[in-house]
Amino acid sequence: MRNHTKDLLTLLISLFVLGGCTNPSGIGLDVDPDDQITGDIIDSLTLQAVTLLDDSTRSSSFSQTAFGWFDDPAIGKTVADLALAIGKPSSGSAPRIRPDAEIDSVILVLPFGREYFGDTVNTTFPLQVRQLKDVYTDGTYSTKQWSVEEEVIGTKTVPRFAYKLSDSVQVRKYIDGKDSTIKDIPQLRISLSAEFFRSLFSNTVDSATLSTEAGFNNHVKGLYVSVDESAMSGIGGIVTFQGVSGTTGIELTYRQPNGKEGDDAGIDTVRTFLPTTVTASDGYNTTTYRRLTSSIRRTYTADVQAQLENPEGNFEKLYLQAPAGLRTRLRIPYIDKLKGRNIAVNKAELVLYLDEAEGVEWDIPAPRLTLYREDIAGQRQPVPDGDSRTNGTNFVGDGRSIFYRSGGNWRAFGGAIDRDKRRYVFHLTSYIQDLLLGKINSNEFFIAPAALSDDRTVPYYPVLNTGSRAILRNGEAVGAKMQLNIYYTQVGD
Repeated sequence: MRNHTKDLLTLLISLFVLGGCTNPSGIGLDVDPDDQITGDIIDSLTLQAVTLLDDSTRSSSFSQTAFGWFDDPAIGKTVADLALAIGKPSSGSAPRIRPDAEIDSVILVLPFGREYFGDTVNTTFPLQVRQLKDVYTDGTYSTKQWSVEEEVIGTKTVPRFAYKLSDSVQVRKYIDGKDSTIKDIPQLRISLSAEFFRSLFSNTVDSATLSTEAGFNNHVKGLYVSVDESAMSGIGGIVTFQGVSGTTGIELTYRQPNGKEGDDAGIDTVRTFLPTTVTASDGYNTTTYRRLTSSIRRTYTADVQAQLENPEGNFEKLYLQAPAGLRTRLRIPYIDKLKGRNIAVNKAELVLYLDEAEGVEWDIPAPRLTLYREDIAGQRQPVPDGDSRTNGTNFVGDGRSIFYRSGGNWRAFGGAIDRDKRRYVFHLTSYIQDLLLGKINSNEFFIAPAALSDDRTVPYYPVLNTGSRAILRNGEAVGAKMQLNIYYTQVGD
């Protein structure tokens, strides 16, 4: 067999709204004429792009989950409320508050996660807490809309979410028989109604009701935290909360007579922690149940809605939104033209440019995107280059994964924003090679926001651990069109 090599022939697959290129000489890579190698520039392959709704998912799948109110002028409004459990104290006994008790404090403690996306200057958040009407159930989807009581049992106006690691707080804890002030992790602390909890845990409540786990849960239901939309101004933002055993929950402190007479009479100070997040162990493994659930609802702008109503269209502007909001599908309809040509892909990269967001005063793009595909059954799968799957201990994904070969560095695969060039780049060499060899049969893939703080994975599932978004360009101007650049070697005729 006679073999010959055409070194580094460059294929630029340009994304056009209307299809094929009318100016082949105007596309491709910038190459020094002295260094240029004669080759083929194939511009008949186009990519089609459209914005789609992302799937719903569960907060229980993440170490942190979204909360907030974000009125994005280009995409629309996102409201992310938070439902949470109230658990029995570790002692197993529920509080029993007598009518003559003095309640010193009832504090809901929610440790912040590591993500915030939104306005950091002109927004304050008026927060409200209510009781759930139904018993909190863990593992529900983020689209669930919870029924809540009308009575507001806690409020707080937050000038900003102090979520950064440097935003540690000083809190009073009862340690070794005395009150001490200690430094603790960044957290939101909301004072709750003393009278509500006096009634909830009154000593007149049937003790049998509170003695079992099911009875206790049915009695207390759970709590619901939301932003008071009527008092919001500005565009707001989305933060994340995390479930931390021993911290996430309610700190209840009250004083009441000890019930004794004479010299033995006195006042007992009762300090009780009602946990939201709990851990369980089977002797071999310990499992954390965070018991925090985001409840999300949205309204979209007319431009976004137009794409959602035309999923087979091809658009010049693409919208990506978390948590679990919008994703973009990119389709390569004519990839078959490159098959059967004995092509060895040396390098393939996808370049995505940010939109200029004209007429919008606020525009901060997502710091990170992710990319994945779906198999022919519509099930989400990682692309080979960005495969980060493990069995909990060991890597079990594709051995060609750039993530794996770089020691677990998602940036090597791509998706980090280049703020100077206002773009994102993904490396897709093995994915394109598998498409050409027929090992992967679907010619479409997806991009969506990902949490910058989640540096251990390349997610290929909808996420609730960030509230970021991005708007991408798909025009015909230089620096505005998405590009899939393929460098390949062709062996044989």
